[in-house]
Amino acid sequence: AALRDDEGRAGFLARREDLCEPLVVEQLADAVRERLRVDVEKADALADAAILVARRIDSAPALARAVRAKANAQWHRNELKAAVALFDQAIALFEAAGDRAELGRTLSSSIQSLILRGEYDRALAAATRARSIFEALHDDRRLARLDINVANILHRQDRWAEALDAYERAYTRLLPFQDAEAIGVALHNQAVCLIVLNDFDRALTTYERARAHCAAADMPVLVAQADYNIAYLYYFRGDYSRALELLRAARSACANVGDPYHSALCNLDQSEIYLDLNLSAEAAEMAQEGQTAFEQLGNGYEAARCLTNLAIALGQQGELFRALELFTDARARFEREQNAVWPSVIDLYQALVLTNAGRYFEARRLCLSALAFFREARLQRKAVLCELLLARVELNTGQPAKALEYYL
Repeated sequence: AALRDDEGRAGFLARREDLCEPLVVEQLADAVRERLRVDVEKADALADAAILVARRIDSAPALARAVRAKANAQWHRNELKAAVALFDQAIALFEAAGDRAELGRTLSSSIQSLILRGEYDRALAAATRARSIFEALHDDRRLARLDINVANILHRQDRWAEALDAYERAYTRLLPFQDAEAIGVALHNQAVCLIVLNDFDRALTTYERARAHCAAADMPVLVAQADYNIAYLYYFRGDYSRALELLRAARSACANVGDPYHSALCNLDQSEIYLDLNLSAEAAEMAQEGQTAFEQLGNGYEAARCLTNLAIALGQQGELFRALELFTDARARFEREQNAVWPSVIDLYQALVLTNAGRYFEARRLCLSALAFFREARLQRKAVLCELLLARVELNTGQPAKALEYYL
């Protein structure tokens, strides 16, 4: 991995023809997987070396392994478009070779990149194919890992209770195999769901277990991600000072281990804290930085979240028309992401901004629409927020009796 360009690696291989064999490609691909949780850039360089060796020996199966290793490296670098293209290439190579086991692994590995690009139909199709292969091969470990990837789809669509159940099933199935990496991911993602489901004590305990597990397994990338999520938990518990302190540290840690995605998530969370503190200028700055980073990474869902926060901040600053434009943009992005919850959340936010601007008729219409969805979806806390805002609208329009109905 110290040879950082193709020319240097090619020269090295020309002097070491004994290294040009399929076993070396397999060993390099294995090394990529091990290094990804430690040093993403070194892992990427190892993947490039694997591809160079595979092409030099003109072996299609070896090239398939090398290309998959490169795809995984690109995914961890959040180069999602490149990752998807490389996974597609590896899938085609394994399919042509008739290697069903490796085809299933590659289909499963491709899911997260597809999810992050918002290609949910393709992700579900890959999961279905992979599950069929693993079941035919009686590969319980791969089925458990696949459960994590499918749970990630539910997670991205804000189907938190279903996602939690799936992560817990995956964790239980993984324990007999002592799969350190997958166990760490399953624990980490369980804790994310527990936060959103307001089970803070279980969430903190689960994060601490995940962090200790990843530290013991020498996985600094996952340790940095656990630090980020512990900061997020303090935010949800209302300890803003501690959360901001931990987010700043987590952003630096994630940047140091080559994790731009979680580094950008720190910006998103800081923007939300600043909104809660009515620090709209700081919130707008963090939201813009996060949006820029996520758009460069190709993360549509997270970019839409940042855009929403920017719209709220501008609304707080009195920039009504610009805020409404951004809300409209963000709503369309969430619809493209096939997210059923966030469009109604944005309707609620827009209603609040319009209420503050005295545009009560428009605010009432949007808030009633959001309330209907939240009641149907049994999102009680958000439904209560809608009812409180509607009561405020009715009071401001001289309808105290209607306002009282929402308070009761």
